[in-house]
Amino acid sequence: MSTTRPPAPGSGGPLLAGYFVAVPEPVTGAGLRFERLTTACDCLIDRLPEDGCWFATPQEALDACATVPVPAAARLYALLIPAEHIAGVVSDIRAAGEYEPVLLAHLDPPAGAGAAPEPAAGGHELGWEVLGYDCGMIHSWLCNSLHQDAARELGVTADERGLLPSRQPAERLAAWANARDDTKPVTWFPAALVEWDAPVEGNGVPAAPADPAPSPTPWWHRLLGLDRP
Repeated sequence: MSTTRPPAPGSGGPLLAGYFVAVPEPVTGAGLRFERLTTACDCLIDRLPEDGCWFATPQEALDACATVPVPAAARLYALLIPAEHIAGVVSDIRAAGEYEPVLLAHLDPPAGAGAAPEPAAGGHELGWEVLGYDCGMIHSWLCNSLHQDAARELGVTADERGLLPSRQPAERLAAWANARDDTKPVTWFPAALVEWDAPVEGNGVPAAPADPAPSPTPWWHRLLGLDRP
């Protein structure tokens, strides 16, 4: 397991939003082609134990997955958001009326709650993405079909995981997306993903193979015209 520690929170630095477990997967269609798409977006890859699960600590995330079949490719992730973007994220979460308790506890703690938590040791920064919160879901610039325009107008492209290499292009992309009028009505923000290398395993439940038998196409893939290879 990597021992690289993400930068500690500070003025303007990234703050821990929460942890989640996800399964990177190949995605093609609608102009998207990624070998191992990895994202905090609710509508592009599978989350465990079910879509939309955020956890306050790594142990809570691992405990929640302990009684379900877990694919071998599943990993633990943390989402970090730069401090100056927190107010916009919190505003969108509260305006949606579908609160995310974990996200709000980390990003908008009650008075006297103390310093913001730091990511657990052992993770490594995987890359950056651009996200927006809308009606209880976190959306990505990728599920809003912005990737082709971003490549043409900004020269910004994502790697095989659908991630950007650093904060700078993510900041540029977020500002550009916020100036448009053809996306989800969200406040776009840059965010970093931290990954832990160790596989996530269920207690007493054998992990599923890395390449399980084909399953029915998720509704979000059908909605976006995405097909798994």
